[in-house]
Amino acid sequence: MSNLKEKRLKEKLELRDFKLHALLDVTKAINAQTSEQELMQHYVDTLKSNLGIDRLVVYAADLEGAHWDLLVAEGTSATWPVRQPASFFEGLDLDNIGLAGALDADEHPSDVVVPVHQNDEAIAVVLAGDTSEHDRGVSPVVKHLNFLVTLTNILVVARRNRAMVARSLQEEALKRELELAGEMQAMLVPSDWSGLALDIAGHYQPHTQVGGDYYDAFQTDSGETVICMADVSGKGMSAALLMSNFQAQVRALFQVGNRSLAATLAMLNQRVMAIAQGEKYITFFVAITGQGGLTYVNCGHNPPVFIHASGTSELLDRGCVGLGMFRDLPSMDIGTVERVAGGLLCCYTDGLVEQENAQEVPFGTDRLLALLQHHRGQTLEAVNNSVVASVEAYRGEVSRLDDTALLTVRFA
Repeated sequence: MSNLKEKRLKEKLELRDFKLHALLDVTKAINAQTSEQELMQHYVDTLKSNLGIDRLVVYAADLEGAHWDLLVAEGTSATWPVRQPASFFEGLDLDNIGLAGALDADEHPSDVVVPVHQNDEAIAVVLAGDTSEHDRGVSPVVKHLNFLVTLTNILVVARRNRAMVARSLQEEALKRELELAGEMQAMLVPSDWSGLALDIAGHYQPHTQVGGDYYDAFQTDSGETVICMADVSGKGMSAALLMSNFQAQVRALFQVGNRSLAATLAMLNQRVMAIAQGEKYITFFVAITGQGGLTYVNCGHNPPVFIHASGTSELLDRGCVGLGMFRDLPSMDIGTVERVAGGLLCCYTDGLVEQENAQEVPFGTDRLLALLQHHRGQTLEAVNNSVVASVEAYRGEVSRLDDTALLTVRFA
């Protein structure tokens, strides 16, 4: 009798040592960045070959919990989809260990459902069973249940942590790419106007790291000055890439200056359409100085404000539809400002005048116009700063609506 007790005690000690070493081995494998496939095979071998748990199905939730991925399907003839929606497990009690019959597969009555939790949230579920003869009628699943839960928890949590680290690295890489894209885009927005015989100042605040607004001022080969502002429909990287291409197109087409304004815009429209394929469009304002006045076309953009030396003001709204809306511009109305000496031109994008306050009332053109009326005696940088500060104070705690661009020009 004593020999039998000693034998059983020895078996228990050996089993305990085996489980401890198994947990240590799987921890080492995780730290060694062993592949998921190898880890799952180690998991199956540990439970099947050594403990007699030879029927295993393991599903683990993705980080959002919307889908559950199949990690193990061993010892079962049923077909288990590689991915299940979370709703598939709604019939199971994932708070407690229970019978597996609710899955309606080919499990025999000793099978159990073992949920795995992390921070009180079910992150995996194990369907476990066996087909071997039981020692004294005790199922290996029941006998080794605590070990099964512990081993599964270690593997599933490690897998989840890997996914979280991978996502974090991916997000960090994307963040850095966006930062670099923002830096590159900032280089495309002029900040030095010393080569132009005009008093100019600009302000640009993208909604995110990159934006779809653009302004520019440059001299053509014929000595005229081109002043322009644009806004791509939509936000983010796609808008920024389209705008970068658009800036190059504008410079190339207007620099030479051997076409009429209408012909240049018609060609620019065709190039936007060819690039964007009708998926996006660009609102665009362009003005060209000449003989003491301005010739302009407003392609669906927010009308710039022009304040004359006398103090009267007008909105520059004559033009055509946005670029890229149609393959051919249906019509075009070219506007003029005959005398610009002593006047102020202010171009802006919708992120400025459409910014709302807590009462959902837009900042509006009237508030902008009232601020610009006091431009005399101020530098244009001070004028822009005053406008931006007023918009910021107006929105309060309300999030920015869109990219914000502001370009002011004072004519001597």
